[in-house]
Amino acid sequence: MKRAFILICILLTTATATAQFGRQGRNSRLGRQQPVTPPNENQKANIEKKNAERQAEYIENFLSTLEADEFQKEIAKQTMDDYFEKTKEFMKIPFDSSVKRKDAFDLFKQEHFKELKTMLPENDIVKLDAFLDGKFQEKEVKKKKKKRKRKKNKD
Repeated sequence: MKRAFILICILLTTATATAQFGRQGRNSRLGRQQPVTPPNENQKANIEKKNAERQAEYIENFLSTLEADEFQKEIAKQTMDDYFEKTKEFMKIPFDSSVKRKDAFDLFKQEHFKELKTMLPENDIVKLDAFLDGKFQEKEVKKKKKKRKRKKNKD
């Protein structure tokens, strides 16, 4: 009798839980998703604006790490702006394989920054190479800026 009572309680609890939460689990397991609508022109403009602001901030953070003078930094900024624009165009070009794309892109990076490397000091060339390899740690630069602001505010 005890076993029958426990079995009935478990079935009622399971039925109640399934009634409340069962639909949510089944829908997510079946992968039913809302249809994705492409962004309209207004949204595209906002995305482009945010990307441009983010790019400018990223370049500024990198340039703040360089030890070059202001003229060299301005040349570096123009070169990097041009680099990002040409990269967008480069990614639209179709290639036969990803290996060919990678090789062509590496060659493009080296050619694009060849002139800038002749102008910069040796320490900055190392930083530029790290930037091109994707090893630039922007978070560290932001932390240093925050520390500087805190120190200035305390003084």
